[in-house]
Amino acid sequence: MKIRVSLLVACLGVSLSGIAGAQVSAYGAAARVNGVDVSNSVLEKSFEEYQRENNVNIAAIRYPNRVKEMKREVLEHLIDEELVWQTVQAKDLFASPQEVDQSLEEIRAQFGSEDRFLTRITIDGFTPESYRDYVRRTVSAANYMQKVSAAATVSSEEVHDFYVNNPDKFHIPESVKARHILLKVHPSANEETRNAVRERMQRIVEQLADGANFAALAVKYSEDTSASAGGDLGYFQHGQMVKPFDNAAFALQVGETSGVVETIYGLHIIKLEDRQPSQVVPEEMASEQIYSYLLDVKRRQAIRDEIVALRADAEIEILLPL
Repeated sequence: MKIRVSLLVACLGVSLSGIAGAQVSAYGAAARVNGVDVSNSVLEKSFEEYQRENNVNIAAIRYPNRVKEMKREVLEHLIDEELVWQTVQAKDLFASPQEVDQSLEEIRAQFGSEDRFLTRITIDGFTPESYRDYVRRTVSAANYMQKVSAAATVSSEEVHDFYVNNPDKFHIPESVKARHILLKVHPSANEETRNAVRERMQRIVEQLADGANFAALAVKYSEDTSASAGGDLGYFQHGQMVKPFDNAAFALQVGETSGVVETIYGLHIIKLEDRQPSQVVPEEMASEQIYSYLLDVKRRQAIRDEIVALRADAEIEILLPL
């Protein structure tokens, strides 16, 4: 259960979850930001969420200092969130009631029913009223960060320079489109088993030589998941298939069928359907994507710079040995 606000989340590194809005508990403070406490309970719950979202198994971490580093990282993000919220309050940049209502409706819709929604926020320590306050805080902070980032601009010269200075990003390697028929052989199979599979494959080779349709034989005989599509593997580039298969496919001419190719998966016959030569994406085709990328980079940097500036003017105390 979260509101995801892309610019703020991306730059602060964690979601603005319900636990960040919980009341300061009797367990004391983990940090103090301009006289406002960030509680130990909020830190612990945020750290639990961090572990879930990043698939972190604390029991498997061999070095205690690494755990402390991760917890300190989470605490720093909580400090950043508090600084942003304090700035919103100081500048009277609160989200409108309509914005809060819309966000609440979007969150409720994720749960399918009001009962499931209420159960979830109760588990996170909220009442409906306190959760609305939390959403107001979250949307207000996101609006402020979006306002900070809105000044970012990208010129046509910057787009051109990026294209010229990053030629590798606009080079599309050669690719081929192929079908195959696979008869599986386990790597540990004995020679008798391998010979039996080779005999089965030879009978398929003979049918192809007699003019049988490759796709139809793939549907009938192939033991790969692509069998239902007539063995169609789509387009792939060098290095995307195991080496023997890769070498054989790229050595074929369009319309040509390979001999029997052996890989760790078993025995294959490959038919080349198409070949796309390597090419360079023209600047005019890449410019829109470059513009979007550079604008996103600048917006993220503007938010990071704002956080740095807020920290420079703040009084921040870390109250735990992290």
